[in-house]
Amino acid sequence: METQESGPKSFKRVRSAVGRARTGVSGAIGHAPEVAGKARQRAAEVAERLPGALGRAETGARSTVTGLQTMSDSRLRMLAAASVGFGAGLRLAGASRLTTLAGFAAASILGFAIVSRPNRAHLAPHQVQP
Repeated sequence: METQESGPKSFKRVRSAVGRARTGVSGAIGHAPEVAGKARQRAAEVAERLPGALGRAETGARSTVTGLQTMSDSRLRMLAAASVGFGAGLRLAGASRLTTLAGFAAASILGFAIVSRPNRAHLAPHQVQP
């Protein structure tokens, strides 16, 4: 049977633990303004660089879509079918949803390239002469 300590020894231990906790909390509170200042500085750096990064991403996406739009329909369909097959294979193999989505991503980009062509022009692999 356990007995709990009582009296001055127990009180001193509790008081000592409370004192250590108070010191730790005071130290943490003392560092809060420094941490907040660093977080504010990093957020300002990110906000400063974000427009440039978004502009570069948009330029890259536009050039990719333009490049894909110049490919023939048959080639785009073949690549899209391969992407769908790859995504389905990943799903059947038990890959995670995120991995499967990444497998299907190319098919959606290729489909977008087909439907977003200017004047809906469809390019044949070879021009047929009459």
